[in-house]
Amino acid sequence: MFDRFRGILKGTGPREAAPKVAEAALAPAVALFDDSSVETGGASARAPDVVKDNIDHGGHFRALARNDEEAARLCIDALAASRHKKVVVYGGDEVSGYLWGDSLLQVMTIIKNGETLGAFPVFRAGVPRPARVTEIIECQNGYEGQLQVYMEGSVLTFFDTLYFRNKGGYYPGKDVRAIVAGIAYVLARGHAQARSEDDLLVRYEGGDVDDYVFRGTVQGVTDFAVDGWKARAIKTTIKAGPDGKPMDFFICVTPHAMYEKVAPGDRVNGIVWLQGFVLP
Repeated sequence: MFDRFRGILKGTGPREAAPKVAEAALAPAVALFDDSSVETGGASARAPDVVKDNIDHGGHFRALARNDEEAARLCIDALAASRHKKVVVYGGDEVSGYLWGDSLLQVMTIIKNGETLGAFPVFRAGVPRPARVTEIIECQNGYEGQLQVYMEGSVLTFFDTLYFRNKGGYYPGKDVRAIVAGIAYVLARGHAQARSEDDLLVRYEGGDVDDYVFRGTVQGVTDFAVDGWKARAIKTTIKAGPDGKPMDFFICVTPHAMYEKVAPGDRVNGIVWLQGFVLP
């Protein structure tokens, strides 16, 4: 899917070092886990509603890499340098999540019995919100998945970065606290005359169930660095549907997705990968 935006994203230029800033002032960072404990995963409360093919995260890694070869090297380096690990034992299977990075954008690698199942970027900025699980979508590898939830008056679907840890406890109707944010595939300035009530997050028909078209107003910007790249966390307010309630929403933007500088009050629009996780 990301190839559709090659013309917009080409020519990113060399990497530049960027100073670290006080990220929490604008984009609150929530730790997925910060220890190396071992947990026992219970039997699933119910079977997933949908089982789908495994997700190709190549397009998602374009937030951090210019091409597939660079993304592959990043995955290898991230696994080798991971400082945090969460192990969940399911019967005779040991599933581990390795987390790399100390900024708002990290990399998660999922390994089962020594075999790598997948790796993906994780944007961990956001505010926990009450949600109700309405559908469980599981990948064929059994340890990656997407959740459909009812949140703030509307339904949305996000990639669950901690599915490998929490999958056994999900069932439709379960009340949870979830953090949901976006990683931009592409973002651009919009029309200034648009109204704040036009701020919406709607499903992108050309993508997966967790790909969304976004438009909104910038409320603030936090600069940070990841793997030598300058990146930005943009704070906005959106509604996940015409009947939804407004909620704070954070988008991770790298030079691959947007070259222009933005400031509070600017209108932006684009396509984002919706991801998040459920708090214990």
